[in-house]
Amino acid sequence: MTKLHPDAMSHKPILTLDARYYRALPIDHPGYEPVTFDLEVTRTALIGMHCWNIGCPDGPEIDVNYCVGMGWPQATVEADRIMTDVIRPAMDAARSIGLPVCHVETDWMADRYPHIPSRKKEIDTPPPAGRRKEMLDRAHGPDYRTNSPLAQMQRAEIVSPAGNEPLIFYTDALDAYLKPRGIDTLLYTGFATDMCVLNAEGGARPMLSRGYRCILIRDATVGVETPESFSERLTTRYGIHIFEWQLGYSTTFKAFLDAVSSVH
Repeated sequence: MTKLHPDAMSHKPILTLDARYYRALPIDHPGYEPVTFDLEVTRTALIGMHCWNIGCPDGPEIDVNYCVGMGWPQATVEADRIMTDVIRPAMDAARSIGLPVCHVETDWMADRYPHIPSRKKEIDTPPPAGRRKEMLDRAHGPDYRTNSPLAQMQRAEIVSPAGNEPLIFYTDALDAYLKPRGIDTLLYTGFATDMCVLNAEGGARPMLSRGYRCILIRDATVGVETPESFSERLTTRYGIHIFEWQLGYSTTFKAFLDAVSSVH
C-alpha cells in the first residue's frame, strides 16, 4: 500500500484518509490500488457540487413533463437522500475539525444569488433555434429554461453555506478562494457523478488542471440515472470510474468519518 505524507515537520492537524484509484496499466492486468493520504486539515477542502433543491422539501416539485436537474424521479429522490444522509453529515464533520467547506453552483442560479459574482449576463447567447431547439425540447421539454422546475431551483437548504463559507459559480473564482489559503486537496461530494462533478465549472477536471489533488467521496454522489439504469447505477459507476482512472482518487463516507474521528 502506498502512503503519502505531507511535510514531516508539520505539527498541524492531519487527516489520515484511506482511498483508492484505478490503475490502468498494464492494460492486460488493470485494477484498483489502495492509497492512504496524510492531509493537512487546513490545506484540504470539502466541495459540495451542484446540490439542487428540485424535489426537496424547500424546492420546486418534480414536474413529469420536464427532464431537468437530476433528470428522472429515481435519481432526484436519491440525490435528496444523499444530501440528507451523507453530504450534510460530511459537511458537519468537516466543520467540526476546521476543514474548509466550499459550495459550487451553476450560474443558472445567478438571479437568485445576486451577491455572487456572475458572468451570465455578459455572455450574449442567442436562444436555441432550428434542430438544436428541436433536440433540447425533445430531451428536456418545451421551453424548459423558463417553464420547468429548473427556473425556480436553488441550492438545497440542508447543504447551503454556513457562516462565511463561499458559494461560487466558476473555476477561476474557486481557485482564487483556495490558493491564497494554501488549499491543495479537494474532497468532492454532489451531483451529477457522470456530468458536473467531472467537467463543470469547479469540477474535478478543471480543478485538476489548476494543480489540485481531487478525491471523490463515491457514496456522496449519484449520476443522472434513467429508470432503466437506476437499479444498477450505471451512470454513477461510469462517472466514478472516470474520476478514479483519469482525475484522481475516491474514498467513502465512512472512511472520511473515520479519518475525522482520528485527526491527529
